[in-house]
Amino acid sequence: MEMKDVIYVLGIMLTFALGIWNLVSNFRASRRTSFINTVTAQRVKWIEQLRQDISAFSGYTHTWCYSELEGKTEEAELLKEIDRLRHVIRLRLNPSATHDREIEQLIQRIPQLTHVTKREELKGALEQLIVATHKLLKEEWEKVKEESEHGNLRTK
Repeated sequence: MEMKDVIYVLGIMLTFALGIWNLVSNFRASRRTSFINTVTAQRVKWIEQLRQDISAFSGYTHTWCYSELEGKTEEAELLKEIDRLRHVIRLRLNPSATHDREIEQLIQRIPQLTHVTKREELKGALEQLIVATHKLLKEEWEKVKEESEHGNLRTK
């Protein structure tokens, strides 16, 4: 075998090895990108759903407490929806995160403040719920932006 044949064989082997390495690298990058896109999309859905649930819970609770629905058929439906939202919201939260725990505590406390004599406390608790939710949603949105920009799912 001549020297030029050896160089050709080495060149072919090197090209083949680089092709395999490129294939594996692209496969890994594609899987990682797909995973990050899926997680980010689900996080965006979660943010929107939590926003909708908290706003509905707050609105229905306020409406129920300040309306003349007592004893009417609409009251039972409204209370049923408020109760459903309380549980759904709690299930969407992370029990070990600070803002989530604050929201969960408020969700548990608010039904105790629905009596006519506690309306001012109810207003304050609903406002606290909105503020805590703002903080949580902002924090989660920053995570979404970080994930989208840098592809990093780890929290700081």
